[in-house]
Amino acid sequence: MAQINVNNRSAGLLVPVFALRRHGDFGIGDTLCVEDAIDFFARHKLSVLQILPINETGGDNSPYGALSSIALDPLYVSLVPGLVPGLTLETLELHVTVSLMEELEQGPVKYALVRKLKLQLLQDSFAAFESGSSDSKKEFDLFLAQQKEWLDDYALFRSLVDNFDGNTCWTNWPAEQSTPAKARAWAEGRSGIASAVRFYSYVQWVAFMQWGRVRAHADKCGVGLMGDIPFGISRYSADVWSNPQLFDLKWSGGAPPEKFFQSDAFTAEWGQNWGIPIYNWPAHEKTKYAFWQHRVKQVAAIFHYFRIDHVLGFFRVYSFPWIPERNFEFVGLTKEEAKKLTGGLLPKFISQPDEPEKNAKLNLAQGELLLRMIQSAAPDCGVVAEDLGMVPDYVRPCLRKLEIPGFTIPIFERVEKDRSFKTKESQPKLALVTYGTHDHQPIRSFYEGLCRWWHGEDGHEGWLEVQRLMKFLGLPIDSPPEKFTPELHKRMIEVLMDSPSWLAILLISDLFGNTQRFNEPGIGSDSNWSQRLDRTLAEYEKDPDSARCIAWLEQAVVKSNRYAAKSLAK
Repeated sequence: MAQINVNNRSAGLLVPVFALRRHGDFGIGDTLCVEDAIDFFARHKLSVLQILPINETGGDNSPYGALSSIALDPLYVSLVPGLVPGLTLETLELHVTVSLMEELEQGPVKYALVRKLKLQLLQDSFAAFESGSSDSKKEFDLFLAQQKEWLDDYALFRSLVDNFDGNTCWTNWPAEQSTPAKARAWAEGRSGIASAVRFYSYVQWVAFMQWGRVRAHADKCGVGLMGDIPFGISRYSADVWSNPQLFDLKWSGGAPPEKFFQSDAFTAEWGQNWGIPIYNWPAHEKTKYAFWQHRVKQVAAIFHYFRIDHVLGFFRVYSFPWIPERNFEFVGLTKEEAKKLTGGLLPKFISQPDEPEKNAKLNLAQGELLLRMIQSAAPDCGVVAEDLGMVPDYVRPCLRKLEIPGFTIPIFERVEKDRSFKTKESQPKLALVTYGTHDHQPIRSFYEGLCRWWHGEDGHEGWLEVQRLMKFLGLPIDSPPEKFTPELHKRMIEVLMDSPSWLAILLISDLFGNTQRFNEPGIGSDSNWSQRLDRTLAEYEKDPDSARCIAWLEQAVVKSNRYAAKSLAK
């Protein structure tokens, strides 16, 4: 297991890959954008680049609802000759005009258009690659052999999705395609399916090569890459289709209602229903947790660290007896009315709630066992646990025992007696400290909301809250700024960097002090997972206002001793 040295404090940024830009990027961030980001980090003494999951997404474009737990998203492939075997300038010019590229690069990610164009270019590159006599074919064959355990089923699943016009809901497919064995029997003699299977294997080969190049560049520059492993996997994924025995499809995982996420009536009343199937842990145990071991090893091959999204799920997961497509049926219902729709079932924790105490002990034992298994699968990779939400009392002591950093968000950490913010000195060393994840509002939006509260009908309580924040930041409590000022912005960066916690991460929106948000939980909006930076990182460096923000961060990193060259997990 890679040991986190809490005395070797580091700093970094969270930047979704899709949000990054480079000129000629097809309207979405790609692996070359990530290499540019690594160079930016190295120039400004930032040690860790945190990104969201990079697995292939489904129709909702959410990185937390991927089509595969291992397959990489072809949307992030850089379509540049020399990086894609078979791709030529002539092929690019045939499909991509200057006006089309300009259209793609304007505004948020245009997923449908980008996906169609990139897959068409990869199809043409694949055809040229297949008809050629390149030595790289040996490398491709080696990749097929090395990745056979997951790649064969994924590529078949992906070809069937195309056969059904993009429908990933395999539970509604005809019986002939309901399992890998049946699908292979049906596909015999169908050359189109065989060709598609080989094509999607080729796409994964290209993607893995490019991300391997990203890792090598990060190693060279001394920048650590932090990936992300979601606890759950989409029920309409290649994994569940090919190994349904490992999952319980009768239940749908999510999170209970909480005060911070009440984005719509359903979420406020019932909680978040993510739609993920529940793991059949006894079935996983029989395989020595092969699914998770393989998943973790693949991530560790690219990243120096990885964040486990919703680590609470390993202990127990809040589950709904209905899939998200039915959420609307339960809005406004009483529990008794809901039971009539579900045959007597209500949302609950699985395997069991934490009460009575013996249940909590069982949940703790399960979580510790699973986390030890994950650590053993990636002995050279640093593991970080997203432990936010309604956290059982036993989770954080367990993480400390296993030497796994959890998350600390200062604006959520309160002294119960007077609701004051806990001091930065009280923050744990073994932790990732941040003002917010991709799910939270940026600090500018947070402070502007406080100002509206302060000057609204309930102004006294808002005033007290603003005073609490000023005290935490070490600013005069009787003269807080009326808006989000540069001085306040700078101070918030300095205080975060001055935390005793091992790793301090700023959301890219918080670095530049804007209100750009990458996801709003519970909102089924096209704005989620599609917002991009309005320029390249190099262009931000040249802009006086954003360059000032970058300088603030770099100065705070140096002053707080968060910079140590080549400080990577080994």
